[in-house]
Amino acid sequence: MKNKKILITGASSGIGWSIAKILSVNGHQLILCGRNKKKLN
Repeated sequence: MKNKKILITGASSGIGWSIAKILSVNGHQLILCGRNKKKLN
């Protein structure tokens, strides 16, 4: 699974944040949703 566009909900903390970090290192394009806008930047 390379170069995919992936939507992650809950990306500002916890499991969502961890998954986003791993997927971004692997070269995926991410669309992030979360409750805390400051943490998403």
